[in-house]
Amino acid sequence: MQVPKIKAYLALFPEWLATEEALAHLPLWETQQNWQTHFNVEARDLAEAYDLALDSKTNRRHYRRGGYDPKRAMLALMRWEPDFVRDAFRDLFSEDRQLEGRIQRFVFYVNELFNRFRDARPKDRTPSHNHDDDYNMVSLYLMGQYPELYAPYSTALLMLICVKLGAKEVPPAADFPRFSKLLRTLRKFLTDDKAVMAAYHETLREQDYKGESALLVWWFFKMVEAVDLPE
Repeated sequence: MQVPKIKAYLALFPEWLATEEALAHLPLWETQQNWQTHFNVEARDLAEAYDLALDSKTNRRHYRRGGYDPKRAMLALMRWEPDFVRDAFRDLFSEDRQLEGRIQRFVFYVNELFNRFRDARPKDRTPSHNHDDDYNMVSLYLMGQYPELYAPYSTALLMLICVKLGAKEVPPAADFPRFSKLLRTLRKFLTDDKAVMAAYHETLREQDYKGESALLVWWFFKMVEAVDLPE
């Protein structure tokens, strides 16, 4: 990453946070707070905890849009085989295990369980679980559980950030661990900038998560994605 490019974008960030484009992403902070408040992998009623945790009163497009509704499928699986799903989440949230393995296993477990669900209930019309979606849902779960470490993942966003911020190498394929490392690497640039932090805290709403959040860096990435530096 080229520090001059990072600093040039940082100078634009406080003003960008007030734009409609930026504000459209705020429901992620609301969901993050709801997850912190409601989700417990050991909850007696796992489906109810999940339903309350993965929510936003203002916009749900990060987990439901068009034909994309992974929450509906996950709720069906939790009500059908809660212990199996509970084990999958326990493994996903085990920070002492390698990240790449955890996220790949989780997607595999959900896919296998959903196939069994379909076989057991051939007349059921629950739509696809959609967890094989470039790790979008997996990253939302991790974002909720560990706000300071994770943010919504996108391979396209990772590649673009590497290009626009001058990384020496651009990943040729999905690389969730590298994305998470970038969130940590760039955090200090933002948290040390008083103008950025003032604008950030002013923009958050009452219902949004206020603790240390990797979403701050992700928001910065979304601005880099949307804005080109002047020549």
